[in-house]
Amino acid sequence: MLRKVVDLIFLMRPTLLLPGWGFYILGYLHALGKMNDLHPILLLPSEARFWYGFLATTFISAYIYVLNQIYDRESDMENRKLFLLADGYISLKEAWLTAAALLFGAFVFGAAVGRTFMILLLSGFILGTLYSLPPFRFKGRPFLDALSNAVGYALLNVAAGFVVVKSQLAESFTISLPYLFAVAGLYFNTTVPDIPGDRRANLITTGVFLGGRKTAALGSVAVLLTVLFALWPRFNPFMVVVGSVSLPFYLWAAIQGDESSVKLAYRISGVAFVLALIWKYPPFAVVSLVVLLALKLYYRIRFNLNYPSLGGR
Repeated sequence: MLRKVVDLIFLMRPTLLLPGWGFYILGYLHALGKMNDLHPILLLPSEARFWYGFLATTFISAYIYVLNQIYDRESDMENRKLFLLADGYISLKEAWLTAAALLFGAFVFGAAVGRTFMILLLSGFILGTLYSLPPFRFKGRPFLDALSNAVGYALLNVAAGFVVVKSQLAESFTISLPYLFAVAGLYFNTTVPDIPGDRRANLITTGVFLGGRKTAALGSVAVLLTVLFALWPRFNPFMVVVGSVSLPFYLWAAIQGDESSVKLAYRISGVAFVLALIWKYPPFAVVSLVVLLALKLYYRIRFNLNYPSLGGR
């Protein structure tokens, strides 16, 4: 029973929840006016609205990740990743019940935050569901795959953190632009290693549609836009640093066009984001360390894998 509970927790993909939490925290700091420089912030939120919003965004994200795995069993088997559902450690019925419980919890906590937050939550639910659900299946449609990921993962999470302080959606969206393009660039590159498996699973992702080199070039353009929107119209020194560190690796991946260069680019950008976030918001280091150690221990014991690692997927 305990093993099943632990499996269900990791079915929610803590590796993706972690940066999602980061985007939410950054939105919160933007609303407080704390993102105009790189000075570390040690503030620990005490407002109930922050924590209700945090739980709601966590649950809706986890719902989306579970739903995605339900519909991605075939491609996950082809690409040899996300074993829990694809390899039968968790049944379809258990996965569906988990998704339903997460969705219910998300809207319960979201309602406690307020109307503006609920608009974002509902948008995330619709977008995340259409990302996986046939016949819409944004995951398997070129360009829509990256756009829906960037909007759902970055823009809506940053906006969610912002509106728990200030209910101004338009302002939250303009602040979110550098984060949106950063995620789009990373996502474009992640489709490249999965091209063979996605093609066999009949998923026409951006990588499958354009091919590896053109997709990597598009990724580099997205990261360049990250830097530009971090400079103007709202100066965001945090994303200037993250984008500037990442951009040379994305440009190199576009030039080389090979899988190893593409993987290096998105790994570097992910690490740069997490390290910059830890610098800006040191309490995030504790959360990151706990999640990383839990993942290492779980995947070593359960699957005898060294995950996560820079050498992994």
